[in-house]
Amino acid sequence: MGTERVSRHHLIVVADVEGFGDLRRTEPHQRAVREGLYDVVRAAFGAAGVEWDECYHEDRGDAVFVLVPAGAEKQVFVETALPTLVARLRVHNDSRPQAQQIRLRMALHAGEVGYDSHGVTSRSLTLAFRLCDAPQLKAALAASPGVLAVIASDWLFDDVVRHIPAAAPTAWRPVTVAVKETTTTGWITLPDHPYRPEPLPVSAGEGVPSSSYLRAGQPEAVPRQLPAAVHDFTGRAEHLAALDALIPPDPGQDGQGDSRVRSVVITAVDGAGGIGKTTLALYWAHRAQNKFPDGTLHVNLRGYGPGVPATPAEALGGFLRALGIAPRAIPADVETQAAMLRSHLAGKRVLMVLDNASGAEQIRPLLPGTPGCMVVVTSRDSLTGLVVTDAAHRLTLDLLTLPEAHELVAGILGSDRVDAEPVAVAELIRLCARLPLALRIAASRAAARPRLAVADVVAELADDRIRLDILSEAGDERAAVRAVFDWSYQQLPVAQARVFRCLGLHPGPDLSLPAAAALADLSPAGTRPLLAGLECAHLIELTAGGRYRFHDLLRAYAADQARRHDTAEQRDQAMESLLTWYTHATRTADHHLYTVFAQVPARVAEPAFPHVFAGPDEAWAWLTAERANIQAVLRHATEHGLDYHTIPLTYACRFLNSAGSRQEQLEVYSLGVIAACRTGNATQQAMLLLARGESASRLGRWTQARGDLDRAQALIERLDNVTLRVFALNAESVLLLRQRQFERALVHLDTALPLSRGIDSGRWEAVVEGNLSEANFGLGRYQRSLEHGERGLRLRRQAQDLSGEAGALTLLARTWHALHDTRKAIELCQQAIAIGRRTLIIRYETLAEPLDVLAICQHHLGHTIDAIKCWQEAATIYDDSGHARKAAEVRQRLHQAQAAL
Repeated sequence: MGTERVSRHHLIVVADVEGFGDLRRTEPHQRAVREGLYDVVRAAFGAAGVEWDECYHEDRGDAVFVLVPAGAEKQVFVETALPTLVARLRVHNDSRPQAQQIRLRMALHAGEVGYDSHGVTSRSLTLAFRLCDAPQLKAALAASPGVLAVIASDWLFDDVVRHIPAAAPTAWRPVTVAVKETTTTGWITLPDHPYRPEPLPVSAGEGVPSSSYLRAGQPEAVPRQLPAAVHDFTGRAEHLAALDALIPPDPGQDGQGDSRVRSVVITAVDGAGGIGKTTLALYWAHRAQNKFPDGTLHVNLRGYGPGVPATPAEALGGFLRALGIAPRAIPADVETQAAMLRSHLAGKRVLMVLDNASGAEQIRPLLPGTPGCMVVVTSRDSLTGLVVTDAAHRLTLDLLTLPEAHELVAGILGSDRVDAEPVAVAELIRLCARLPLALRIAASRAAARPRLAVADVVAELADDRIRLDILSEAGDERAAVRAVFDWSYQQLPVAQARVFRCLGLHPGPDLSLPAAAALADLSPAGTRPLLAGLECAHLIELTAGGRYRFHDLLRAYAADQARRHDTAEQRDQAMESLLTWYTHATRTADHHLYTVFAQVPARVAEPAFPHVFAGPDEAWAWLTAERANIQAVLRHATEHGLDYHTIPLTYACRFLNSAGSRQEQLEVYSLGVIAACRTGNATQQAMLLLARGESASRLGRWTQARGDLDRAQALIERLDNVTLRVFALNAESVLLLRQRQFERALVHLDTALPLSRGIDSGRWEAVVEGNLSEANFGLGRYQRSLEHGERGLRLRRQAQDLSGEAGALTLLARTWHALHDTRKAIELCQQAIAIGRRTLIIRYETLAEPLDVLAICQHHLGHTIDAIKCWQEAATIYDDSGHARKAAEVRQRLHQAQAAL
């Protein structure tokens, strides 16, 4: 028998270690090299957003090849993976003996790869191996002081690389490759030692610094001003690689078209206080300063911190003296000082580290004027002006990743203590919000007390009210979290500082511009520039979808500032404004989606700037985006006894059921029941008990559902409210239908039907008719089920209840199929599906159920392929909406159909 062969398109990566079989590498060395190779490749793939577990990879002799998943972006991979490889290779080599160090050849190609029972093979894969074996690639790596040489196929270079500015396509060189049967063109680059152009000719007098300012009798100074770097620097591989890639080219190397040849390279490293900007800049500068033979200049500009910010004149004077200029020769005015510095640096390769800048105006006078120099600036300000007007490269630092944070803590505590208390260490990392400064303080606190468990330190940090105090006990302000945050906060204008404090009161994980405006009791238009200022100062982060957030320590700091500077009445008023806005917006969105559904009677105040929705789509998008925040403000309202917010907000959370969160919905309804019981409003209690009972019933919690329905029934009997009685009778019948007690359900439904006539727009009569149809279907009384179903469908349409109409059509389809009119059933399913695709709520009923019934009908007619497609879609919708049992039932039918093919 033949073997079935499947082909897929992949980016193909082949990597081979230079001199892997060298006799000086023993077997242990080779194992260490192989493990190191996989470590660096995995890290590079992860940086490019490619999950290693989704890649196919094999060892072939000395080499390894990897097939990148078809959906991965080739441009992103080339742009990100190569600099990360360089950084990781250097980190590996710095900590290994010579025999375990790695210099790597890599080939990149893309094409079809065939899969069969023997493995993978294709012409594209063979070409990639031939490229990796190219003598020119081996020679390029042998001649390079770097650690990586890469060759791309002609096709990949033309189609991908040449369109990625960050990949520096002009630094790739074409070669003719002739290996075995293959003759082709490849493109070679050396990512950490790129090809560059011949130096431009320099006319007489140009670029030659004057020596008349130098101290008499002294040679020209080569300053090395960098302070010490930390010994246990951790992570930031991508940022190190990005800085490496910006180093200006050496004279005499090919770099035609490279902007680094034509201008000063300026890199702005920005981020929040305590995020590690200075640590990164100094660690990298120490590694890179050998690339700058004419010196390394450093200044702390004191933009944020103790003391007065350094003036440009102060910084310029220090630089000029470090470069050997006699003090008497240094001009008095800043402009002339800046011109002297530019003249002295012209034609030289000097690295400048301008640390802790307050803004672009403090920096500009210090900048060199000719190519060859590189400037690294660190600041809590985003330095947008420097990026826009001076073409600075922005490098923003975020919190450490979990692995980086773990590595940092392990480096301070030691691996034994970390391994002994993994849960406590994970909690310490969480409580420190992965902020490097906080992690260093907390881990050092534990390291200084070896007799205490890490869990003891975690217990101290667990209290939100004192966590900042514990992380700020050091005598050195630079090593105290509160002081570091204070330096940023104290520079805020009054209006921005007030908004920042208000944001700390928000109980949810993030917030939108309108929510921030509500908290601050301002208009959205007036709030936007204030948030932009906070973002620029890295006190808040703008995320996807125009939402704002800050990490937990900054949130705690903002709340602490609110407690220190605002009265309890002011804080309560801010929260009341926020709750009013959320209650009104959630109720409005709910009404857009559940237009014909009942609402709990409650008075809802209108905020000063109500949120407006253009229609159901916007309402659904808003509810799902605000889901966590709605629940957070709901819990806040419940805990503070604000029942007038809790009750309407709870009932407006019906969307949670459609969003696949039935457990969340049950918990939310419980908050509403608590609030309604406190108010003593029997109608609100009854409606919320019925809602919670329905939610418990959907989860199969029959006892809880029964208890809620009984309590609601007792309240309704005292109220003598016909509408509520219909609600209760129907809820009782639904519980019985789910328990397949059809006869008992009919008793309640027969009582409810006459009472339901005339309520609202006819929807409730339609609901009862539909449940009568389902009960009769369950008893095998198909004709009677049709009669009730037809009446229910007519009433649903009359009430313009689209989701109910889809459900009615599905029930009729099920009945017609039972009566052996499968084609009629298919027609009804198709109508239901067309409606379901237009609805946003209860899609497990409006779309998944008719798809399931349609698949059953198609399978019955022998249209198995069509049935399988419908079942696959139905199962996905059931999964997404939290109906695991229904998804399992559908998949059982799906697997049986597939097995029969």
